[in-house]
Amino acid sequence: MDRAALLDHVDQAARTARPEFGSFFLAKLLDLDISYDEQEQSCAVRLPYSPMLHNPQGTVHGGILTMVLDIAMGHLCNRFLSTAVTLDMNTRFFRPVTGDSHSEARILKQGRTIVHLESRLHDAEGRLAAHATATWHRLTATGQQNPAVPHVSG
Repeated sequence: MDRAALLDHVDQAARTARPEFGSFFLAKLLDLDISYDEQEQSCAVRLPYSPMLHNPQGTVHGGILTMVLDIAMGHLCNRFLSTAVTLDMNTRFFRPVTGDSHSEARILKQGRTIVHLESRLHDAEGRLAAHATATWHRLTATGQQNPAVPHVSG
């Protein structure tokens, strides 16, 4: 891995990141492409392959894949429901990822404050590589403050 190129990439991500959905530092660092299907109420996240994402076995690290699955579900909640946080998440891995991948998140069941979601991650050949189910807590549904925005009393 070219150290200078890596540092430049990190610097570029830091310079362009904003504390908002789709533009936060990790999305910029990983070059995530986040899109939505309004009719299906789904969120897709494309993760381009990079050697910096490898584990010692030479495949994309499971923690990175889990994060992409989680990001897809978080953006899905934000777009179609409200700001929410992950309460729990169960991830299963089916095959190693050695190239680009993409995930798609969907709502399984939504309540007033609790939402059940799933996200499926496929490799470049379209094969299922990982699957996650998660329970999320809707913050704005209960009047709680968005954790990304500091509270200012006035």
